[in-house]
Amino acid sequence: MEKKWLLLSVVSLGLGGFLALVAAIARTPAIYKLVPPGYFYHSIIGHVDLAIVGFFLTFTLLLWQISFKKELKVPFYLSLGGIVLIALVSLLGVGQGVSNNYLPTIDHPIFWLGALLFFSGFWLGAFSLLKSAERGLFLEEPKEHLASVAVILSVLMFFALLTSIPKAGSREELYLFYERLYWAPGHIHQFINGTMLLYAWYFLLEKQGINVQIGRLKYLSFLFLSFSFMYVLLPIIFGNPVSEGARRFTDMGYAIGLGLPIFFHLFNILKNSKLDLKNLPSTALLISVILYLLGVFIAYAGVLPSLVSYALNPQGEYIGMRSNLSIPAHYHGVITSQTLAFMAVAYSLFLSYGYVKKLSKIALPQVYLYGVGMVLFVLGLFFAGLKGAPRKTYGTGFTQDPMVIFYLSLMGVGTLLAVAGGVIFVLYALRVVLKGGQSQESS
Repeated sequence: MEKKWLLLSVVSLGLGGFLALVAAIARTPAIYKLVPPGYFYHSIIGHVDLAIVGFFLTFTLLLWQISFKKELKVPFYLSLGGIVLIALVSLLGVGQGVSNNYLPTIDHPIFWLGALLFFSGFWLGAFSLLKSAERGLFLEEPKEHLASVAVILSVLMFFALLTSIPKAGSREELYLFYERLYWAPGHIHQFINGTMLLYAWYFLLEKQGINVQIGRLKYLSFLFLSFSFMYVLLPIIFGNPVSEGARRFTDMGYAIGLGLPIFFHLFNILKNSKLDLKNLPSTALLISVILYLLGVFIAYAGVLPSLVSYALNPQGEYIGMRSNLSIPAHYHGVITSQTLAFMAVAYSLFLSYGYVKKLSKIALPQVYLYGVGMVLFVLGLFFAGLKGAPRKTYGTGFTQDPMVIFYLSLMGVGTLLAVAGGVIFVLYALRVVLKGGQSQESS
């Protein structure tokens, strides 16, 4: 089943990557008119749900099976059905696109069924591994410990959805409805991503021949778990999951509950790592860390002033990160850090599963191409956001500022490099997995 999960994750990434290219074209000067305005929003939604949510969670289920030595058969077929339906509705452009956070939604029955199938598979997998996770929670071996934390977080994410459903409100305002519905579970999802990013970093460290134990760092997982447990109660305590008070609390949870443990683990990883720019695991780890720190810097720069201002004047308005392109710059830095790390883990799996005896010479350049492209992409978005460029906006008609046009063009160049790197990875992965699977069947 591990090999099937690997193939499903690559397909999900490939479909989402194609839609990312469509969305980026719609934001790039001179060529944005190639994409119809209405289809722009479907492409963004499909990209996020397939290349981020779908890829991350299917690959997470794969890594859980590696750690716990347990096959997840029924969850696979449920998740497969979900990804097929979400891809279908995104590519057809039917239904109303709603650009809410965490799980952008296409308000259409096909999308609802796809999301239901996919997350049913994910949560069935999490609940089936819960007993193993309880035992692994106190281990000092980093990968099994972090996988255990992620399983428990996934169960908490399920309960956060249950507490959010009664607080979602009326469907008359679809954006607010889905924002309230996904706010609490979506935040826990980011904690899951954070723990699995650490898993991937320790995996890449191990592939350099460096085995480390986390020792007392295992107790930092209490921050992951405690804040996520409080997120389950957030809709009950605040009533409105996206109220000002709830937003303050979730921002604080990101800064303390998620950020601090990752920084301590990152110090442990960097302290023990070896820099070798000709070694794929070492290079991927380095660029992944750079992307992560870039994304986190943008987030802290946006959120901390608001938190400090609120602490000094609790009666004042809480702003959080301003709604411009700095927000996608932040999360693309963090998200693509994980995407790159998972790609590098996948390369190791191609070898361990016997698909190839030696990686192609294109593997290392692909890591550089994708990584450098995403650094340019994030910087372009960030500086355009500093100049006031709005997010989730089609075309460039909102500005005549030459610097904004320049930064968006930089984003476009980064997009082309990153998409080229992503295409190379997906095509190479599909070739070795499908060819390897056929040869194993014939033998």
